[in-house]
Amino acid sequence: MIVLVAELGQSRADDTAVSFFESKTVKDMSQDAVMVLLDISDSRNRATATRFHVSETPMLLCLSSRGVIISRDQKPITRNLMSKRIGEATRQGPQLDAQFDALSNAARREPGDFAAQFALTDFLLDHHNAVEAIPALAAIAHSESNAPAVRIRAWVALARAHLWIAEPEKGSHEAEALIAELGAQNSEARAGGQLVLGFYDSASKRPALARQEFKAAIAAAPESLYGKQAAQALANLPKAGK
Repeated sequence: MIVLVAELGQSRADDTAVSFFESKTVKDMSQDAVMVLLDISDSRNRATATRFHVSETPMLLCLSSRGVIISRDQKPITRNLMSKRIGEATRQGPQLDAQFDALSNAARREPGDFAAQFALTDFLLDHHNAVEAIPALAAIAHSESNAPAVRIRAWVALARAHLWIAEPEKGSHEAEALIAELGAQNSEARAGGQLVLGFYDSASKRPALARQEFKAAIAAAPESLYGKQAAQALANLPKAGK
C-alpha cells in the first residue's frame, strides 16, 4: 500500500505531491499496490493519519501487504522519490512480511517467553507500527504476575507509543499509572514514568514542567536507560527564559 497524507489547498508542496501521486507515471509503477490519498482537511482522514505521527504534510508512506511500514518521508515529496520508494516497497515488502509472520507466530506460541514478545513489539516500534504494538505491550505491562523489570520495559514503551500516535492523555495516564503501581518499590519505574511525562509536557509546550520531570527521572535512576534518556532530553530543552 502506498499512502500519501496531504492537505489539499494547504500549500504548494501538498498540491504538488498530490499531482505526482495521481500522475500516470506513478500509477503505472504501482499497479500491484493499493494507492491511498489521505486528505486531512477531512476530519475522518485526519483521525486516521494520527497513527502515522504526521507532524507536517505532505508525507509519503509505503506499507507491506501485512501493514508493516517500510518507509515514511516528509516533504519535499518528488516524483523521483515516489518512484524510488515504490520500487523499494516492492522488493522489501515480502521479506518484512515474512519476518513479521515469524515473530508473530513465535510470540503466539510462547506467551510466557518475553524475549519473543519483545522481539515482536520492538520490530513493530522500529517500523513505526506503534498502533499494532500497543495491545501486546499493554498485556505485558498490566499483568501483575509478570516480573517488575518486564512490566516496566513494556509500560514505558506503551506510554511512549500512545504519545507517538497522538494520544497524549493516554500516554501520560499510563506513565502516572506506572509510577503509582511500581514506583514506590522500583527506581527504574519512577525514572521511566517521569521520562514519559517529560516528553508529554515538552510536546505540550510546558518546558518548565518537562524540565522538572526529566530531572526527577535522572534523580530516580541516573545510570538506567531511562535516566540517560532523560539527561539527553533535558539537554535538548530550550534554556529557561528563552
